[in-house]
Order: sequence, then structure tokens, then C-alpha cells
Amino acid sequence: MFLLLYARPSLLRPDVYGSLITIPSLSHSVISQTSFRAEYKSTGGPAVFQKPVKFQVDITYTEGGEAQKENGIYSVTFTLLSGPSRRFKRVVETIQAQLLSTHDQPSVQQLSETPPPAPGLSWGAVLKGQKVATSYESSL
Repeated sequence: MFLLLYARPSLLRPDVYGSLITIPSLSHSVISQTSFRAEYKSTGGPAVFQKPVKFQVDITYTEGGEAQKENGIYSVTFTLLSGPSRRFKRVVETIQAQLLSTHDQPSVQQLSETPPPAPGLSWGAVLKGQKVATSYESSL
């Protein structure tokens, strides 16, 4: 899943980090200034049946010249590494909602239901201008 956000990198990184730490049962590690690995373990039911969701979060600059990098369009990509895709989608939608509310982005438009991704694929929402649409992106 990915989001395109018009933001300052100095504000976007802490917002992504903050949204990760607000979710109970989600642990993460920092890979670099723009990459995180996260693991979500559900707390309900027997532990034997609860497969954790592991995913990576990357922040990349996507549009404009170097001079505009301080205020530009950044992509926040969530890539499923392992685990149930439905749970991955729910966790990422929670993070997405927090990021969109933090950055006070304009209206959101969801397209019709899309099937969940297989591991190695990213399910996504693109925010550019005023609309968000779901899409698939291969990360292989």
C-alpha cells in the first residue's frame, strides 16, 4: 500500500513513526531515516492460530526538483513481507487514516472493493491533489 502526501520530510518521518507506536501489539525497528520494519501480533485468541503480519514502510521523494524537496510529494509505501493480507490491510488502513488526518489532506475517494495482495505485493492508495484511489504495485 502506498500514499502520496504533500509534506515536509522533517514532519512526515515523525508522523509515520508516531502512527506506528500508537498501535497496540505493533513492534517496529528503524532501518534508516526513511525505512521501518514492523510486526503486528494480534492479542486475541490462541497464540498458535495468530500468525504475525510483517511489513516494511519506506518514505521516498517522488516529484519535483531538488530545490522543492523540502516541500514536495512523498510516497509512503507499505510492503507486506509475511502474514495474512487481510490483517495487513487493516493495520495499514489504520496507519493511513492517522497520516491523512495528521496532514489534513483534502477529500478521500475509495474505489470499489479490491482483492487482498499476495506477499510481495503492495496494496495501495494514491493521494495526489484531492483524490485517493486504490491500486496495486508489485514490489518484486
